[in-house]
Amino acid sequence: MSGSLQIATAPERGYTLYGDLRGREAAGLASVLVAKGLRVEFVEETASLSLVLAARGGRDSGPYLRTPEGFVLAESHAILEWVEVTHPEPALVPLSPVRRTVARVLEDWVELWLPNWPRRSWNTLERIGAHLEAAGFLMGRVPIRADWLLAAWLETEVLTHAHAREHLSRHAPRLISLGEDLLGVGDRKSREIVAGDDALPISLLGILEELGADYHQYLVLNHHALKDREDEVSIDLGLGKTPLPVQEACELRRIENGRELALLDRKARRRVAEALEPMRAWHALTLPPAVEALDPGDPRSL
Repeated sequence: MSGSLQIATAPERGYTLYGDLRGREAAGLASVLVAKGLRVEFVEETASLSLVLAARGGRDSGPYLRTPEGFVLAESHAILEWVEVTHPEPALVPLSPVRRTVARVLEDWVELWLPNWPRRSWNTLERIGAHLEAAGFLMGRVPIRADWLLAAWLETEVLTHAHAREHLSRHAPRLISLGEDLLGVGDRKSREIVAGDDALPISLLGILEELGADYHQYLVLNHHALKDREDEVSIDLGLGKTPLPVQEACELRRIENGRELALLDRKARRRVAEALEPMRAWHALTLPPAVEALDPGDPRSL
């Protein structure tokens, strides 16, 4: 144009997620990135790409996230935490103490417990379905990050089996529609988490009781087994004593939650304890770390 100077600018670069969207971790990351309203390109992780991404991300396996600045992040939970810090709105993790703690333990339960012991998940899934029918989402009418991770597990590892889809369509239909409902949650305003709200849905209490009796019982045993350098624990989940492998990932997440609790003031910490203690979902969070030294380069270390 005459009399004006036009400067060509490079197009804005978004995020790139490398991984298999048919897998639970990549699908969960993808759904959270979309829920955050971020520009993201999905690239299937090939063998040649894996070598480069592993070198840059410091982890042998994906999924990986490349930031607009060109950094490569690895380990799905660490990526989720980084995204929540760098893109705080819309908030997908509650801010008030009780709801935030419960959201984190629910997320650990969904990611680390349910997918690994699916044989005893039918009653649990039916209970989750009934809760979601009553409350809308895990923590009420507004979805949290754990809802997207639950939907990712269901869509990639549960509903892919015809018999599971048929069973849940009859006994927990809300789980069939959860993924679609999350995609159609509505505009950003409608899914904002209210900062001052610290109440829990009544229908969630039964879920927390099971979480405390099963997963948090395992966390305590896992904690002591790591200290004693044992390879497995024996736990009674209602079907007799069952041997389960010791998992450092579960202990690392337990430590992470415990450290966040330690930063709360005394009044807030007491509120969290009063909410979780009756469901036996408190004791495991306050044990001292069994893994004394984490790799300083590990994004999960604080």
